[in-house]
Amino acid sequence: MIKTLGCCDSGLGGLLVVDALHTAYPDLDIVFIADQSHVPYGDKSAEELNQYAHDFMQTFQKMGIHDVVIACNTLCAYTIDKIREDFQDSHIYSIIEPTVAQLQHTNYQKIRVIATSMTINKHVYASLLKKYCPSSTVEEIVASELVPIIENGCDEEKLKKAVEKLNPNPVDAWVLGCTHFPLIRPFLHEVDVYDSNQAIVSLFRQESFCGTGQVTIYTTKDKDQLKENIQKLLHKDYEVKSIRL
Repeated sequence: MIKTLGCCDSGLGGLLVVDALHTAYPDLDIVFIADQSHVPYGDKSAEELNQYAHDFMQTFQKMGIHDVVIACNTLCAYTIDKIREDFQDSHIYSIIEPTVAQLQHTNYQKIRVIATSMTINKHVYASLLKKYCPSSTVEEIVASELVPIIENGCDEEKLKKAVEKLNPNPVDAWVLGCTHFPLIRPFLHEVDVYDSNQAIVSLFRQESFCGTGQVTIYTTKDKDQLKENIQKLLHKDYEVKSIRL
């Protein structure tokens, strides 16, 4: 039974995961930490990513939280094995494999994965897609430009133009390999799209929860700006607090 679930990301992307979980499981207490002081993670080194992941886990442990979703594809790609080894008393959930597992038993001819440069360079999505969709051709595209646009207010016209650049040829399905990217769904038409939100909701379907539905949000940067962005993007009035990792 889970009372409080920790969730972390570099910024707004993880909040989309939090919102999906809160909607699906209204009795689940969630503590979300956005490390916006270091956003985007997609251009950081492996050493920096490892430090950020350990900072998150140490902070959650101090809070008494031992069930944690790493709501960042880049962190999952580079650090998940190490932090599971270092924090064996915690249950740490990666978002990558559940996201890819949604495509199991599909018959797409061509699948496009978009993610940050660090995630693409690791080829973790391509490897897993070969496991779940062995007959599909996988195209990987770096889409780092999207994260700053989303973090800076999600200007619709800028986002639309950036998405258009990522669509040089037709494919059968898109896999959004960053938790920020579900916000581009309105610009993807006549194609199947897979992201982490529903995957994570499904991952907890067999769990039971004993909280009160409280969502607590922290940021390492500007709490007022994050609150404003949450209101704009999610139309929710969550309280946001400051934190140092």
